[in-house]
Amino acid sequence: MLGRRKLIPEPVHPDLPVTPMLDMSFQLLAFFIFTFRPAPSEGGFDLTSRAAAEEPIIAFNPLAEPVKLVVRVEAAKDGGIAKLTFRNADSIDPPKDLGADLAALKTELVAAQDGLKGKPAKLTLELEKDLLHANVVKLLDLGIAAGFKNIAPVPIK
Repeated sequence: MLGRRKLIPEPVHPDLPVTPMLDMSFQLLAFFIFTFRPAPSEGGFDLTSRAAAEEPIIAFNPLAEPVKLVVRVEAAKDGGIAKLTFRNADSIDPPKDLGADLAALKTELVAAQDGLKGKPAKLTLELEKDLLHANVVKLLDLGIAAGFKNIAPVPIK
């Protein structure tokens, strides 16, 4: 028994065909490249209308201080508009309470734009966080329709 040696089996090398795996990986890669459809970007709003683009360019004076108009929008529980107020930020007059009437806001915005007589203006929309996005878009559309080019929606803190 002393003369017997322990037999050690030779290691087994698996035979894995790499070529079919590479073929399949390139087929999957081609499939995903050809079927990829990126989602449209969200939040990219064009705030200029075609009519605004066709108007003659007014000389811009960077030193001229714009007239600051503020629309404060309070949200209802369902995300709708509960209350609108309109004011000139540079004026000491109290804000005009417009209720939730978008037509009254449009009238005020058009009157304010007519009263500017070519002066630069900035329209700020102070928005409560519970306001639905659709209502924000309506307010932006009203500002654009009234002739404002500098509109800044900001959240109320």
